[in-house]
Amino acid sequence: HNDKTIYKYMKILGLSSPIRKKRYICCTKEDPNEKARIVCENYLARNFTASRPLEKLVTDVSYIYSQQGRMYLSVIKDLYDNSIIAYQISKFNDLKLVMDNVMQVINDNWDQSFFCCLHSDQGHQYTNIKYIRYLDDHSITVSHSRKANCYDNACCENFFGHLKSECLELGETPKTNMELVKAVDDYIDFYNNRRPQRKLKGMTPTQFRLSYLSSKPFL
Repeated sequence: HNDKTIYKYMKILGLSSPIRKKRYICCTKEDPNEKARIVCENYLARNFTASRPLEKLVTDVSYIYSQQGRMYLSVIKDLYDNSIIAYQISKFNDLKLVMDNVMQVINDNWDQSFFCCLHSDQGHQYTNIKYIRYLDDHSITVSHSRKANCYDNACCENFFGHLKSECLELGETPKTNMELVKAVDDYIDFYNNRRPQRKLKGMTPTQFRLSYLSSKPFL
């Protein structure tokens, strides 16, 4: 659809798009019991384009809220088509949260012959030696943002901004954690399968991915 036409009819109908709020980066304290810490090179280097699925992945954790309290959402995003290929929600922002998320992507059929880079910030989970070794065992290159530089992982921040402005902050805060989880589930399904993106030539992430797989199957 033409952007100017959409704007014209939105103006006639008195409609307006929600404006995403400015986000402030929240840092988590390191676990004093997790002394082994490894910081890797910033291999991604803000090159947010990929030539195929599973070539460049980014991951991060964000706060989400219900009226029962705060929860944590961990996502893994594929930069080829902007799809969210794995996510986990927990009451705890710990190593288990991000490990469970990574294990959603890496299964018994993981093909180690293809290059894959997984980028994150320097959060305590992502620099934990167990996390680094697990990815190394599956031939995944670990990339870390520069210290205190949120722009190095802007793609994940962008997704969290859409989730909150288009879903979680549109109406009343979900009453229960279960309602919050369902809202996130529904939005990610919408984001992947029904929300077209200009970067993807007007296709949804799923459509864009399928167009690649139908022409150049690699799995």
